[in-house]
Amino acid sequence: MKVGDLIEAQDPHCVGDPHCFCFFCAHGSNRIGVIIERLNEKGVKHSAGYWSVLFDVGEWRLYGAEMQVISENR
Repeated sequence: MKVGDLIEAQDPHCVGDPHCFCFFCAHGSNRIGVIIERLNEKGVKHSAGYWSVLFDVGEWRLYGAEMQVISENR
């Protein structure tokens, strides 16, 4: 994962739950975003890093384990 990658946020706890009020469900987001900044040091491997991502409903922070790269920035 790196800055510029197009990602999809993954959350198995709220997919299909009509009563979910997470950031994405509460704002009606499509969960597709672009990584805009790495928030931890590059050598840290915990949860595949910590990232700031720009989504259709605003900026949100996620661990790499909470998202899947769908298109890499080259």
